[in-house]
Amino acid sequence: MNKITTIFKNLALALSVGITPFSLLQAQNRDRIESSVKDLPQITFVSSMGSFHANFSGRDISSNFLVNHLGEWLGTDSDHTFQLIKENIDELGIKHSVFQHYYKGVKVMDDVLLIHQKNGKLTYVNGEIITKINASVNQQVTSEKIKSIILSDLNVDKIKMSDIEEVFAKVDKGRTSEVYHTSKVEILSLKPSLQSFVYYIDNATQSIVKKISKVYHTDTPSLSSTYYKGDQALTVDSDNGLFRLKDNARNIHTRDGTNLDIDTVNGGFINHAEYTNTVANFTANETKPPVEVHWAMEKSYDYYINRHNRNSYDGNGSKIDNFYNFDFGANGGLNAAALDTNMYGGIVAMLYGNGSFLGNSIWNPVVGLDVAGHEYSHLVIGRNGSGGLTYQGESGAINESIADMMGAAIEFYSGIGPNWTIGEGIVKPNAFDPNPSPYMRNMSDPNNVQGALLSKQPDTYGGAFWADPTNLNVDKGGVHINSGVGNYWFYLLSNGGMGVNDIGNTYNVTGITIQKAERIIYRALTNYLTPNTTFMDALNATKQAVTDLYGATSIEQQQNVNAWYAVGLGNGILSTNDDVQTQLDDQFTLYPNPVKNGMFTIKNNKNDVSFEIYDVSGRLIKQTEKLNKGLNKININGVQKGIYIIKINCDGGIISKKLVIE
Repeated sequence: MNKITTIFKNLALALSVGITPFSLLQAQNRDRIESSVKDLPQITFVSSMGSFHANFSGRDISSNFLVNHLGEWLGTDSDHTFQLIKENIDELGIKHSVFQHYYKGVKVMDDVLLIHQKNGKLTYVNGEIITKINASVNQQVTSEKIKSIILSDLNVDKIKMSDIEEVFAKVDKGRTSEVYHTSKVEILSLKPSLQSFVYYIDNATQSIVKKISKVYHTDTPSLSSTYYKGDQALTVDSDNGLFRLKDNARNIHTRDGTNLDIDTVNGGFINHAEYTNTVANFTANETKPPVEVHWAMEKSYDYYINRHNRNSYDGNGSKIDNFYNFDFGANGGLNAAALDTNMYGGIVAMLYGNGSFLGNSIWNPVVGLDVAGHEYSHLVIGRNGSGGLTYQGESGAINESIADMMGAAIEFYSGIGPNWTIGEGIVKPNAFDPNPSPYMRNMSDPNNVQGALLSKQPDTYGGAFWADPTNLNVDKGGVHINSGVGNYWFYLLSNGGMGVNDIGNTYNVTGITIQKAERIIYRALTNYLTPNTTFMDALNATKQAVTDLYGATSIEQQQNVNAWYAVGLGNGILSTNDDVQTQLDDQFTLYPNPVKNGMFTIKNNKNDVSFEIYDVSGRLIKQTEKLNKGLNKININGVQKGIYIIKINCDGGIISKKLVIE
């Protein structure tokens, strides 16, 4: 396997966009350059948070030309600049460059431009960019005031705070976004429960405009249990006549987190204890859970280095810390989590509960192979090279989904009882829940989850059991619920399947194997996903990843679009031109949306078009009707408030659009 070369560059001067004047070019080149700028591909914006993509394949355009004309292409002025923060050339010879967006010299959080090229010619550009920012620069909030605001929000007496950073923060408002000039600060607290957040405090109003969790859980409100694989070979080390759960070659250390606390002076954790034994074989019942954690982390490490050439979660061989028997406070031992904070020099660890609650053994210890792989993968996701995936809303659901995908892939890699459920053996009947599913999630059938403490998941975008991604008070916008959509896409792409989804799409997917599917999602994660990625962004990212790996018109690409169509995204049509779907979609406009008076309009620019309306459970609520070319008034009086899907049939394809009725 070719070694991936990574080059980090710190530029003294940011690359200015919108200020490369044509007067600097020789006069005789003016017409040629202006024509070339006009020939740049159209930018397709996907979400209100500014996620976009543009396909450069088949165009003879250099990255230098684009960088020198970014302002003209993006439509920005001289207040907007970009700074190159990272470049790498991958094993396919594709060069990936990451630029950070600044506005008036201040970083715009999550705004990154990803430029991809091969042999000096652009292939694809994507990222997030807000081109119109109206926020002004205000005096920053004092440290004392910020601490007071956060203490009130968390309702605790004591927190640890990082240094304060001045940034512009994007806040998702549903169909639009707002940008605020903020003071960014990270906090960490272990008592009375584990809490770590990044806060964005608006400097103008001194209010919280955004709050992002830095603790990634396997489920919510509580995950738990053991997934025992019997006797397994693993590595321990010898220390002063005793053996402990430490693998020096892989740099993995598993310890007792019963009394875990923060070292506020030197950084990291203190008050942890070693699991030791007088012989190399740990066989006692009380050490079986931490042994499972240790073994599972070895398998996770081996998977990433052998499948993806990634040495540890960050690709740099960093230490992997595990702590079993951690008390999660309100959730007791019914949880497992990955902690990734910049506090105290950076604390990165995985924490596992013992399955107890208020002194009662409710579930088994939370130490399964796919659970450990899931937690470890959260750390990988956070270091994807373009800012990770924000842990809320759709991006949070994709974060959780990729962690599940990789957890399952690690289990299949091990060859020891692999399956398509997550956390089997963890859940057991108890007084609160007498008949739960014997697993936490089912990737092959996301709807099929039973139990008072478990959530049914959607297998269709916007379908049955879909959670409102904008309601951050419920599971941070459904991160553990809506992840079922990505999970089912991955299952179908790997294994295949057929059926009719919740919005009436009839699908038939031929599996391409999990080995190819995992390669596709890993490549999409580490090259094309940005912090506020939506499911549509994920579709586009995997299409580009498949194009890189197998070709734009390959069988793998056809099955990729088939699998996304199966979960309610895209139209299932394979095209050599990514703009085709966008161009077709642009032929139809719905307004007003949301609908407030029982009437809305569909503007149609095509002939021979029909439409249907479904609710999120897949039930047909409006029979097929023809659309005339031009404006079509649609009466839906009597239809209850809620979210609906309009399926527009045109040119042999289907365009799905979301309709909100208020």
